[in-house]
Amino acid sequence: MLMLAGCGYTAGATGVPTPAPAATPTSTAVASVAPQPMAYPLSAAVPAETTLALGNKLPLATRQALFDEVWRTVNDNYLYPDFHGVDWQAVRQEFAPQIEAAGTNEEFYGLLTAMVQRLGDDHSRFLAPSAARQEDVLTSGKEEQVGIGVLLVASSEDAWVQAVFPNSPAAAVGMRPRDRIIAVDGHPFTSQDEIHGPAGSQVRLTVVRPGGKPRDLLLTRRPVSGRIEPQASRLDGDIGYLSIPTLWVNDMADQVSGALTTMVAERPLRGLILDLRGNPGGWQPVLYSVLSHFVQGETGVFFSRQQTRPVMVSNGPGPDLQGLPLVVLVDSGTASYAEVLAAILQQEANATVVGMPSAGNTETIYVYELATGARLWVAQEGFRLPNGASLEGTGVAPDLLLTLDWTRYSEADDPHINAALKLLHEQGR
Repeated sequence: MLMLAGCGYTAGATGVPTPAPAATPTSTAVASVAPQPMAYPLSAAVPAETTLALGNKLPLATRQALFDEVWRTVNDNYLYPDFHGVDWQAVRQEFAPQIEAAGTNEEFYGLLTAMVQRLGDDHSRFLAPSAARQEDVLTSGKEEQVGIGVLLVASSEDAWVQAVFPNSPAAAVGMRPRDRIIAVDGHPFTSQDEIHGPAGSQVRLTVVRPGGKPRDLLLTRRPVSGRIEPQASRLDGDIGYLSIPTLWVNDMADQVSGALTTMVAERPLRGLILDLRGNPGGWQPVLYSVLSHFVQGETGVFFSRQQTRPVMVSNGPGPDLQGLPLVVLVDSGTASYAEVLAAILQQEANATVVGMPSAGNTETIYVYELATGARLWVAQEGFRLPNGASLEGTGVAPDLLLTLDWTRYSEADDPHINAALKLLHEQGR
């Protein structure tokens, strides 16, 4: 199986692939299956502590074969012929003796991880078997944790709540999206790790709601599972609002189509706000499906060292919203295929983009499933718009630049949403 994807999501999720050319196995011990393309910066997708697999020490021949497979796959397929200025041959010579001398599987997988990290991009990554298994759990779009039941976006000084799962400890004490955690057990917040703990243990969080005062909440940790979903609503003046948190969930395309279908079935929309802020990208089929509601035909090209292929969007299931006035919200957390989505809508659907410039990180990565259950992601394709423009390193430029930090406002006072509403109301006059 082959999958294409774009960039990353700190909370985690994944998706269903689109077929692409099969990879040729290079050894019986460590044979890759077909690569699978996506767009998602995976460096944040799996916690570092899960990237090391333990167990019986792999035989030397297996370690050497896996090392050769990883190095050769990058050598043959990496998007940049100069390997971002890295001497890839010298890297092989440096790591080969260390691979042979590795005393444990932990050390061996750590060396492969470090070798791929030398490329210095936010997409290419080696995952040990344990990390690959955790990534598979995320593929369903279900978040499973022992904790309080929230998805967080952390900074150096606090963490804001992106989602609260129903029937969770966080929901029970009234936590809501956009709440900010500023302290844990009386100490200033420093890491999400402080919030995790064994089932049955308690944690005291100091939380601030936009426009409110700090309050202390006592929560008891327990196993929690939740679903990553788009959020849809109808705003003043029959303006639709649809927030897509990620393209990395396997059924996100169906969820988006269903949300739009429900929205237009009630009564026609006069405009739509598509919120891609914080969306880290994901699977190419999800990208194409979301685009199909708004545009048709060739909307850009993907290119690699071997080929160039058009981005062809065809009619898909769900409502046809071509011509509907559209505002797309982006910020610096909008990355990869979410950036591609915003840029295509801006250029091909006359959408107005509001917010901050996006991340400028749009390579397509391919996944290679390796023997022992390990996994390799390689940045293999770039993207260009129909006018030849590339987003890499620059991102999507908003038509209306707003520098206010929207995460510190309530939904009702969100400056980006309110600006989008004003634009759409003016267009409808």
